[in-house]
Amino acid sequence: MARRGPITALIAHGGAGARCPAAERGERRDGLVDAVRRGAAMLRDGASALDAVVATVAALEDYPLFNAGRGSLLTNAGTVEMDASVMIASPSGAPMIPAWQLRRDGIRPPAREVLLSAGGVAGVSRVRNPVVLARAVMEKTPHVLMAGAGAERFAKRAGIELCRPAELITSRARERWLARQRGADSAQPDAAAEHGTVGAVAIDSRGALAAATSTGGVPGKIAGRVGDSAIIGAGTFASAPGAASATGHGETIIMAALCREAVMALENGSPQAVARRAIAELVAPAGSQAGIIIVDRRGRFGFAHNAPSMEVAAFDRTSGIRHMWLAPIASAKSR
Repeated sequence: MARRGPITALIAHGGAGARCPAAERGERRDGLVDAVRRGAAMLRDGASALDAVVATVAALEDYPLFNAGRGSLLTNAGTVEMDASVMIASPSGAPMIPAWQLRRDGIRPPAREVLLSAGGVAGVSRVRNPVVLARAVMEKTPHVLMAGAGAERFAKRAGIELCRPAELITSRARERWLARQRGADSAQPDAAAEHGTVGAVAIDSRGALAAATSTGGVPGKIAGRVGDSAIIGAGTFASAPGAASATGHGETIIMAALCREAVMALENGSPQAVARRAIAELVAPAGSQAGIIIVDRRGRFGFAHNAPSMEVAAFDRTSGIRHMWLAPIASAKSR
């Protein structure tokens, strides 16, 4: 049999939540596919998984129909406050115990040693691409998470251009905020109303795994609230078994440590089984809605949600680039 080349794969989500208006579905699909196409091209050219997920998420932050970056929803004060994070797991060598010895002793081979690194930002209002700032926190500081004005001052020192907060507020977001202010919108700050968090996970030809997530938060959130997208282990996680990005009700995702739990469960299950189980066992019992995407170290995907709607776009060498509207697990056929 001909030997296969290096594994490369990437999957991105555009958020789990309410169904978007039919008139927007085509544009959202095109935006998500274009973002994945950008990341996939980088992987094919030998770029790192980190480069690919940051580029993919940054493209979605620039697309006004997603709740991240320029399309962010507004706080109850009518302002933009964005969260984002990145994490990488890079191979650092062979297993510490020789495989022959593990077989002899009947021990399951451990995950390969990896180097982990992560960065996040919370409550930023003057950065066009919070995911780029999260990467800078990871690479240029000794910290994992920075917030608010301090994070924005660091952005300027790191050479990341700042913008006026008003430049990130779209007419769409303003109209929805005004509707809530008038009481015309039936949902008060509601976990099920809208979630447009964006995220991506990937594996590159060197076996490195990466995850990135970005959001503008939930509609009508209290100014100062921080969601799961900034929190490593909650909205974003990567380690030896795989990488994951989550979307949905941030408070539930944080308390469940959803992405970390899912990634570590990959040692005992396929990505698809793990994704479905994570939503069914860690999210649904809380009466909340969320979604998750996963890639494992073999380049296999997992994805699941229990919201009215969630879409993903994915790339791998076998299938190329494809877009999928996902059925919620409550109505999906059991596998």
